[in-house]
Amino acid sequence: MLKKILSTIALGALLTSCETLIGLDQKYNTDEINIDKPHFSIVFSSSIMGETHPCGCRHFPLGGLPQVAGLFSKLKKEKEILYVDTGDTLFPSSVIPKHLQKSLTFAAMNLAVGLDKLGLQYMVPGDHDLALGWGFLRNVQEKVKFQFLLSNLSDENIIKHKKYVILEFGEKKIFLLGFLDPTTLQQGFQPDFLTPEKALEKILPELKEQGYDNKNKNHLLFALSHAGMDADVELAKKFPQISWVIGSHSQSFTNFPNEVGQTKLVQVLSKNHYIGEVMIPTKVEIEEPFKYHEIREELKKELEPNPFIAFIDEHKTQIERIRDDEQKFFMTASASAQKIKTAQSCLECHTDQADHWQKTPHSIAFATLLINNEHNNTSCIGCHSVGMGKDGGFINFKDIVHMKDQSKSDNYWAEVKKAFTGVESIRKLKKADVVKLGTKWAAIDKKFEVTTNFANVQCLNCHNQHQDHPFSVGEGEKTPEQRHMEIKNNCLSCHTKEQSPEWYDKDKNGMSLDASDSKIKTMMKSVGCPAK
Repeated sequence: MLKKILSTIALGALLTSCETLIGLDQKYNTDEINIDKPHFSIVFSSSIMGETHPCGCRHFPLGGLPQVAGLFSKLKKEKEILYVDTGDTLFPSSVIPKHLQKSLTFAAMNLAVGLDKLGLQYMVPGDHDLALGWGFLRNVQEKVKFQFLLSNLSDENIIKHKKYVILEFGEKKIFLLGFLDPTTLQQGFQPDFLTPEKALEKILPELKEQGYDNKNKNHLLFALSHAGMDADVELAKKFPQISWVIGSHSQSFTNFPNEVGQTKLVQVLSKNHYIGEVMIPTKVEIEEPFKYHEIREELKKELEPNPFIAFIDEHKTQIERIRDDEQKFFMTASASAQKIKTAQSCLECHTDQADHWQKTPHSIAFATLLINNEHNNTSCIGCHSVGMGKDGGFINFKDIVHMKDQSKSDNYWAEVKKAFTGVESIRKLKKADVVKLGTKWAAIDKKFEVTTNFANVQCLNCHNQHQDHPFSVGEGEKTPEQRHMEIKNNCLSCHTKEQSPEWYDKDKNGMSLDASDSKIKTMMKSVGCPAK
């Protein structure tokens, strides 16, 4: 058995280095790791979905590689940690639009490199991570040191991986497995995997050969599972010897472990907004061995200097260049389609509503993206504009504002951005300042002879309107309840738990619950226009 010393991996900063020795067992395709410090935790993320840094929309931003680096630096002062991830990490979805493939591929690869530098050591790929197939994941392996942990491949030669990992910590022996449930995958990938149940039945005899004894209280069986909470519950019922299931895919959130018999099931929310931690006991059991860490902005200060700040700055610069080139090849919205009506077509008649809207952050919402240099980010644009991807709307940033002389577009945006110099947060502005900035923007529109401006959250983001309004027949036939539900659904499509936690009731630990109608009505009233 070959022994080797692990090199550190964290942009020159030691963030995670719990393993002092690794044993590579070629027969069983496993790693053996010895932890020689008195305190040890397994920390985990899931459903990062391609996000390297907060987009800037929230009052209190969460997530980001510099912030996670700060947390790990803080934890390392107290204990050794092993960082693992349970998938849906590299891409925002399992299907990549062709026109976004270059930018999303760059972002995914750079995120993988960033996680590697953070000290990620084992990852269970999820369905999102297979968006570009096995070939892309093999390319990832050429640039990173972390390994894929897959215990249920139908063919061991599909991709380089580890089948399981054995951790030795004092008297504890931890057997770490990784499962990707084939039912979460597109059909083309399903034959590449056994079900977790079938795979575990085959692996248990191997684990016994490696010394695993389910009657030994110091032997712990951990499953890193990309299957969803319901499937994890069923797995725990069938295999009660599993000590912990660290899950993902369903994006559930556990304030406390979900216990199925003696098995503890845990998950954390997405996009690195939270990092989970399972503390491994030595001789004395830990009363509450699971906790989650909220990844707040100030955590990045725990690592000084923090090299991930420069990493993210460079990431933003490169991806902005790629997105800009990418969007030059987009088709613009059809010139023959009747354009979606913008706020300008509503303001003349609906004066009270116009006065209210012009005092709200909605009226200058696109500036949030300009301030944070995310104006080319198509995953953000839709909630800061009206009509993206719709007939009569626009396709991308290059197409969001139409003016008499489109060649002046760059000069137009330079002036708009200059108008917001010194503004850090649109949401925190006073009403008078919002109006002042909105007036400046309107003057710039007039100067450049803008004919259509889809930027900012406008009337038709919330309201559904017949294209021939006010001359259409039958548009007023909906009941008040029907109209409320339409607006509510429109609002919640952007005001999610992640982006607008203030819209949701909280549990005793301060975590957002599902939307209650009474809470949503209160929030809608606070931002909604006055009645006719």
